[in-house]
Amino acid sequence: MFQNTISIYPWLNFPQISKKCDLAEVIMKFCKKECANLKDGDILCIASKIISKSQGLFVDLNTIKPSGLALKIHHEVPRKDPRIIQLIINQTEDLSGKRLQISPNFIGGWLTNGLFLTSAGVDKIGEDMAIVLPNNCDEIAKQIAEKIYEKMGKRVAIVITDSDGRIDKKGATQIAVGLYGLNGLRKTQSNGKINVETICDMLAASAGLLMGQRGNMVPIVTICGFEYEFDRDATVEDTVN
Repeated sequence: MFQNTISIYPWLNFPQISKKCDLAEVIMKFCKKECANLKDGDILCIASKIISKSQGLFVDLNTIKPSGLALKIHHEVPRKDPRIIQLIINQTEDLSGKRLQISPNFIGGWLTNGLFLTSAGVDKIGEDMAIVLPNNCDEIAKQIAEKIYEKMGKRVAIVITDSDGRIDKKGATQIAVGLYGLNGLRKTQSNGKINVETICDMLAASAGLLMGQRGNMVPIVTICGFEYEFDRDATVEDTVN
């Protein structure tokens, strides 16, 4: 039996992250200031954008020279800055472009961990600035969760979320790009058949109801009441085909 209810709480007025920092420390200071009562078993969903910023993964687009492939793709998708397209290619670590999916309004890319993301996780944050995803969001989620446990004594799980579009639908949803403490898959059995749900993406999408998209300024939410077994070894790569 699954639980009947969960609760989702937005972290309003969380400090804006604009440079490299210890995000776990920022989170704990915010909890103390706002008297936020983290409990064992809570799940923190954290937007990948503040993860990237806290890791200092800023890219000055003036340092990026588009390749012939990037310029060719720009001709097919003119709304995309060719420098961003080059970053997307770089993030897939395949300069041939074979790890890209392209349509007139969409560029997606497979990362080296097997995840497929819109723009390969590249996000433009200014006229000449972009951020990219860390290589290992699982490890960063672990570091944050373990520091919270060490300093606050609360055993929480972390799901790092990222906005993601689909080639067949308008708009965007949220998916998991990193996790710690929570198995990304939930398996149930009925009529002799094993059913598998990508539970980390369900949680990420639920968090997205309050986090919203660009400019909504809710980079973290807490999900309470979701029952799970704490799993130190689970990674987002476990969910990849």
